[in-house]
Amino acid sequence: MSKLPPTTRTLVAPKKCLPAEYEMMEQPMPTITKPNDVLVRMKAVAINTGDTQFASGAFDILHKGVSYPYPIGKEGSGVVVAVGSFVTEFQAGDAVYGVEIEKPIFARPHPAWSSEYTVTEPKFLHRKPEHLSFEEAAALPAMTATAYQVIKRGLQLQGRESLAGQTVYIPAALSASGSTIIQVARNYFGAGNIISTVSTPKMELVEENLPGMVNQLYDYKTQDVVKSVGRGTVDFALNTQFSTLDECISLLKPQTGILMSIASLPRSEDMLEMMGAAVFPRWVGWLLDFAQLWYTWKLRGTEIKYEFVSGDPGVRRDMEIVGEMIAQAKVRGVLTRVEMDDLEEVRRACARVCSSKGGLGKLVLAFSEEGN
Repeated sequence: MSKLPPTTRTLVAPKKCLPAEYEMMEQPMPTITKPNDVLVRMKAVAINTGDTQFASGAFDILHKGVSYPYPIGKEGSGVVVAVGSFVTEFQAGDAVYGVEIEKPIFARPHPAWSSEYTVTEPKFLHRKPEHLSFEEAAALPAMTATAYQVIKRGLQLQGRESLAGQTVYIPAALSASGSTIIQVARNYFGAGNIISTVSTPKMELVEENLPGMVNQLYDYKTQDVVKSVGRGTVDFALNTQFSTLDECISLLKPQTGILMSIASLPRSEDMLEMMGAAVFPRWVGWLLDFAQLWYTWKLRGTEIKYEFVSGDPGVRRDMEIVGEMIAQAKVRGVLTRVEMDDLEEVRRACARVCSSKGGLGKLVLAFSEEGN
């Protein structure tokens, strides 16, 4: 192993702040201290909405344990530099990708995948397929896991094993979530008829980024999606945006429809699993359970089965399936690539992620070869 520099650059929120104040900070070079450690030279890091929201203090009401400077990102790709004495799965020189998220999310130190070098564990890593760039690989694991888990759970509620023969509605085709869920629904679960939406400027980009994936595409800015598709004609809806739940309900067959959501208020047990009993405020659980009555009211007069699912990349058996899916090119990255060295553009791009508006696919920040 060549000699490593004494410091590494990391994209951080230096304090509780919005993306406009993010900085690149010099920090001590991480080292292998445990036999199960893996030191990775990062090539790309993916930014998720939750990364920016935690940094802004949006979840302080739930948990005040965020410490600053706060590294932005826990999903990415790179090359193994060194491994601990117990590690047999990887060796120096291996190209890898992964995501370091495990429930409860506050039970372990916050990872720093937005750093030029980071230390992680083998259970969070996969070998990068040769057909994927580092940027594509960085964009895939977390959302592919969520897509697999939310569709699988919906099929369990339905008593089926595939989406074959069903009409499926997945709004926001070119969002980070929608673009991935569409591919998993089509290429892994066999959906034959997929309906989706985008804004006017993105209509021509769908076939370019998702060739052959969407059967019916609507411009939600100029078209009434429910009238265009037809009320009560959809078998299975995957809600990807807080603003699209009502149209999902209207589109679903009222007696047999399945409504799965990744953009709703979770139940108390979902949040408890996510945060852990040690830090989860009981009163928040009461509020979340009370809020479920809102969804019950929205579904009144129907037999639609509804459930919120929070993806969990920490479930290793699911991640093995996700890894196979990615290796077999059933899912490709739809992404916006930004150079990490361009801090102003990084800030602007992270702001779009934070607001959930205007982006194309997953935001991936690429480390320069010179600085890496």
